[in-house]
Amino acid sequence: MMNEMNNNEHSLVVDTKYNIGDKVWFIDDNQVMQLDITGFSVQVKEAETVVTYTLHYGMTRPEENLFPTKEELLNSL
Repeated sequence: MMNEMNNNEHSLVVDTKYNIGDKVWFIDDNQVMQLDITGFSVQVKEAETVVTYTLHYGMTRPEENLFPTKEELLNSL
């Protein structure tokens, strides 16, 4: 979404690794799981940007704990 901005406003673009509807792999309670992303939130701090995804059943996971394939998840262990 593009907004016109005056000189007193700042703009920030955050590129997320995943989109709503993407299937991701993760570990929950020592079990490998795959769920769809249903939403995400972005928290911007001075030195970092944290992206947290919401999955089905209300689960939330930070971006670094999600993987696009089961193989990538297992290789990360």
